[in-house]
Amino acid sequence: MQTVKKGQITLKMKKILSALLASAVAMSLVAGCGGEKKEDAKASDVIKVGVFLPLTGDNAAGGELELRGIKLANKLHPEVLGKKIELVVADNKSDKAEAASVAARLIEKDK
Repeated sequence: MQTVKKGQITLKMKKILSALLASAVAMSLVAGCGGEKKEDAKASDVIKVGVFLPLTGDNAAGGELELRGIKLANKLHPEVLGKKIELVVADNKSDKAEAASVAARLIEKDK
């Protein structure tokens, strides 16, 4: 058996630690979902999905292809759990500063 000096972590311990960390992150993400109140859930039969893509600028070609794929998926499966999916498309103009303001707008204004 190999001895482990203080400060050394074996490969097996690193894998276990990585798995525990990954599961903790996943559980915290799941716990953060579902903050909607029952009254709001009953009142709304629409689920808004923000589509945040570069539709203009240097990366416009890739963004346009992604948007086409998303719209096709929405056309094929327009509902989930009996609620209609509404796409809210936003152009980040292939710019970092614009991306931040568009993301804020999607969250605050478009919900």
